[in-house]
Amino acid sequence: MSATRIVALYPRAWRARYGEELEALLEAGSLGLRDRIDLLRGALDAHLHPARPSPLPVVAALTASALLSAHAIALAAQPVPTDWPGYLEDALPLVIAAVAALLPALVGLWLKLGDADGALGRLGLVVALGGHLCWLVALLVAAMRVEYGPLTAIAATVAMAGTAAIGIALVGHARLALGALVSGAALAGIAPPSLGWPLFAAAWTGVAATLVVQFVRGDAPRGPLVA
Repeated sequence: MSATRIVALYPRAWRARYGEELEALLEAGSLGLRDRIDLLRGALDAHLHPARPSPLPVVAALTASALLSAHAIALAAQPVPTDWPGYLEDALPLVIAAVAALLPALVGLWLKLGDADGALGRLGLVVALGGHLCWLVALLVAAMRVEYGPLTAIAATVAMAGTAAIGIALVGHARLALGALVSGAALAGIAPPSLGWPLFAAAWTGVAATLVVQFVRGDAPRGPLVA
């Protein structure tokens, strides 16, 4: 792979700042297999841990919190509790859109860990995204009026397990408020629907507000903590 192609793998902002220097360095000497692997790993890391955070996770969290709040209000307005597992058919599109919005929000939360994501953070991301995707599919099936109870409940539980792991990882790396809110959202997600939905919406609203504040302040991902 040529020097130009390797440099092209890096994000645009990174290339604008370091691209010419790296390309000149690469063209000055031969690249071994180990060097190429290190450069490819560096390109992946630059995409996953950008110096300037993307606003997408913040917008996604705000969107999810608004939709979840609307769904919680719709449920509270019902004269009788909804059937298990606690969805209102007329408001089901709100939950579908909210779960879809939670996907990029979760990725943004994981990126907060930076290079210190660790095994728990990576496992949490995989389980959370997999669970939310299955949850989303189950909700879409429910919208088509197909039996959805057990499948939806299982998928949502897996999604909450992954979310909790991300929250714990955030707490372990000094993101205390954000980690506590994410963990709280995970616990609310497995609570009885009449109580769980309002708490789930409230927790994600707190997460969204915290992400907004951090984005405005320009918080960067954190590396490993040093004693």
